[in-house]
Amino acid sequence: MDLENNIKLFESFAGYGGASFALKKLGINYDVTGISEVDKDALELFNLNFPNVKNYGNIEKINPNDLPDFNLFTGGFPCQPFSTVGKRLGELDTRGTLFSYIINICEIKKPKFILLENVKGLSQGKQKPTFQKILNELKRIGYDTRYSILNSKDYGVPQNRERLWIFGYLGELPLNFDIIPPQIKLVKKLKDFLDIKPDLDLYRTKEQIERIKFLHNIKDFNVNKPLCYDYYNRKLRTDEICMTITPPEHNVLRIIEPIINGIERVRKLSLNEHFRLMGFEMKENYQEIKFPLNQTYSKLGKRAGNGWDVNLVSHIFKHIFKNINVVDDKREI
Repeated sequence: MDLENNIKLFESFAGYGGASFALKKLGINYDVTGISEVDKDALELFNLNFPNVKNYGNIEKINPNDLPDFNLFTGGFPCQPFSTVGKRLGELDTRGTLFSYIINICEIKKPKFILLENVKGLSQGKQKPTFQKILNELKRIGYDTRYSILNSKDYGVPQNRERLWIFGYLGELPLNFDIIPPQIKLVKKLKDFLDIKPDLDLYRTKEQIERIKFLHNIKDFNVNKPLCYDYYNRKLRTDEICMTITPPEHNVLRIIEPIINGIERVRKLSLNEHFRLMGFEMKENYQEIKFPLNQTYSKLGKRAGNGWDVNLVSHIFKHIFKNINVVDDKREI
């Protein structure tokens, strides 16, 4: 089976379309058979870039039998608290959570592949039982799974963004199969992802800069190249890598630029910078993602902060499809 020319995607919790953009970036033939999205701003952004794709709305209200056939299901599902059922067993239950609707759809539609994303904490510490229940549910409906925590900075984009990726295959995978693409040496650093002439509105005033310095006990912001200031951890990243992109309302990321004429320069990321660091090509004469003209900085920045790194996802897809083809070819022989 030539997977790279037979991809039929259903994208749940679609956002701006991280899976759709990743497949597009690969340059393969694919169809987006439908999406599930409830945020009107996210939907407007998706529709501008992928017109004429049907939105089936709230995943809780979808009848799987109403969906078209697809062989790839994706979703960055919210990890809501899982219920404890029964005092005797204390077993975690996925019923009543959004993940249960993923299981319901995939149990009925039986796509060949599932790719899910969540925060890395889902697979660690107190959340481990929840994570194991998710894997058990996927196994129950016929999926062999592999998972890994992957970081954007290991695949050519200077952003420290760790996310948990779960791959499900309808059938049985070889024991040595994994979903970890070969890492890519980080050649370009943060400065290479920044605008040449940032908008002046992005810069903080002298009073605002002094306020940050006072609160964080910083003597000055004196650098010889643009660097990322991690407001949350109160530290300047000298590795030329950006901290995790988050929605603007979190207010935890600043770019520190070299002093000019004795003036310290501290600013927010531009929208183009947000999306470059999420794996998009954003040039003066070409933008891989188009923005609705009526959406604000906060709304579009939120989409980036909550989205998928499309560069990393394209590498995951490429790796999976290549190795699944090898697996299927061996089985045919």
